[in-house]
Amino acid sequence: MKQHSIVLFSESAQFLNVTKKTLEAYNINIQKCINNLNEINKITDKKSNIFVVQLPYKNKEKSENIISIFQQNKLNWICVGESSTINFFAMTKGAMGNIILKQTPTSVEYKVFIKNLISKINQSIEIANIINSRCKKQLINKAFDKIVAIGASTGGTEAIQYILTNLTENIPPTVIVIHMPPGFTRLYASRLNDICKMYVKEAEDGDILKYGVVYIAPGGYHMRVLKRGKELYLSCIEENKVNGHMPSVDVLFESIAQNVAPKVVASILTGMGNDGALGILHIKNKGGFTIGQDENSCVVYGMPKVANEIGGVSTQASLVDIPKIIMDNV
Repeated sequence: MKQHSIVLFSESAQFLNVTKKTLEAYNINIQKCINNLNEINKITDKKSNIFVVQLPYKNKEKSENIISIFQQNKLNWICVGESSTINFFAMTKGAMGNIILKQTPTSVEYKVFIKNLISKINQSIEIANIINSRCKKQLINKAFDKIVAIGASTGGTEAIQYILTNLTENIPPTVIVIHMPPGFTRLYASRLNDICKMYVKEAEDGDILKYGVVYIAPGGYHMRVLKRGKELYLSCIEENKVNGHMPSVDVLFESIAQNVAPKVVASILTGMGNDGALGILHIKNKGGFTIGQDENSCVVYGMPKVANEIGGVSTQASLVDIPKIIMDNV
C-alpha cells in the first residue's frame, strides 16, 4: 500500500510550528510546512500527499480562492476552517474531511483538534489508497431483493462519505437525501464517485434503480422511490419544501415505506431538526430494518434523536459500526 506524507499549509507560522511538532510526536510524517500556494507546485508527486489546509480567518474571498486551487489540482486535502459554513463549502469542493478550529483555541480545544486531525488523516490515507488503486467501475447486472436508504443533514457530508467508503461495490441500490442546495449535490456525488468502490451519481428523474449504484437526491428537488411493474425508479420533482427542506428525508422515506418496505435497510444520520423521523418510523412499522446514528458520533443529534424517541429506530449505532450493520442486513 502506498505511503502518504503530510503537508501542512497555513499563513500562520505558529499553527505550522506547533502542529508539526505535535503530529510528529505521534509518529506522523510531516514532509513539509508551507505558507505560500506557489510552494505547492514545487512538491513532487503531489498526489501521494495529504494536505492539511488551514484557511485564513475572516477572509472569505481568500479562503474560497485556496479551496478552488486545491479542487482544480484534485489534491487530497483536509480543511481546517473557522466555521461550519466555510467547511461545508470545502467539502462540496473536494475536501476529504474538515475540522473547525477557532482563531485562539484553549489548550484543551487544541488537544481535541489534534485528536480529530489524526483521525481525519488516517481516514484520508485510507481513501487516497482506494483512489490510487481503483479500477474502472463496471455496473453489475444483478437482481436485488432490498434497497438501502440514508437521510442526513448537518454533519452528513462526512458521515455519508464514511459509510460509503466502507461499503463494498456489491451493494443493492442506495438512495440518499442530504440537505444541500442546488448545484452542490452534483459536485458532492462526483466526489463520492471518485473515492468509493461503487458508482455514485446525482439522481435524475426517471432513473431505474440498479445494483451497485448510489443515487444522491438533487438539491432543490424531492426524490421518491416509485414502482412500475417489477422495476423501482426515481421521481425527482420540484415542489414545496417539507420540514423546511427540499429534498426532504421524510419525502424519500415515506415513498419507500409505501412502495418498497419491508425490503429496505434505512438509516437516519446526524442532523438538526426532525426531518426523516416520521418516515423512518413508517418504514419500521412496515417491517423495514432501521438504524439511527447515536449521540456520541453525531455532529448534531437531532434527526436520529427524534426518530429514536418516537420508536422509529430498530437499533442505534456509532457511525463506525453502521457500514457493517448495513451489509449484515441487506
